[in-house]
Amino acid sequence: MGMILENERCHIKIETDTTYTVESVDNRNYDLVLNPGQYRRNDFTKTFAIEIDLFSKGFTIALIGPFYSYDMDCAVLEDGVLTVLQNDTITQINIEDGSVIRYTKFDCFGCNFAIYKVQAGYIIYGEIEIAMLDFDLHKKWSFSGKDIFVSLSDRTPFEICQDSIRLYDFEGNFYRIDYNGNLIESSLSNQ
Repeated sequence: MGMILENERCHIKIETDTTYTVESVDNRNYDLVLNPGQYRRNDFTKTFAIEIDLFSKGFTIALIGPFYSYDMDCAVLEDGVLTVLQNDTITQINIEDGSVIRYTKFDCFGCNFAIYKVQAGYIIYGEIEIAMLDFDLHKKWSFSGKDIFVSLSDRTPFEICQDSIRLYDFEGNFYRIDYNGNLIESSLSNQ
């Protein structure tokens, strides 16, 4: 499925390259291969294929990261910087030349699904916890519920609202937290 990002400077497409193997000569040809976590051939990895179209030129990047990475809502584009979440790692890439600006691994529980930019930094939507990172990618807070933040019902398990974040866990419990990670409201399911 993947993700599309655009601004006045570029058009970016991100999707998983399911055929990529670290250190193999049979991989799809990329202009750049970024492996900031220094993964080896037998490590459990996933590779994102990132196509950057700067309108005057274009190039492709293979970004190698942890296996439990998801290519939907995995990145934020701000001016000339692409910030990519791959589970518990974040890579910031200069869109002009594909160079790595910053790479960090942060402590978390469970898998992370998505990253969103908010006024004070980045919100990370994870399976077990919701976390806030500042713009220097330092973890400021995290919030966990009674169960994982996925839903089998028609309820949206994670939603960013203007003044809060709304969450449903696997048991159907509801939580509303503010952008400082404080619980504002909750209701437990009768399951």
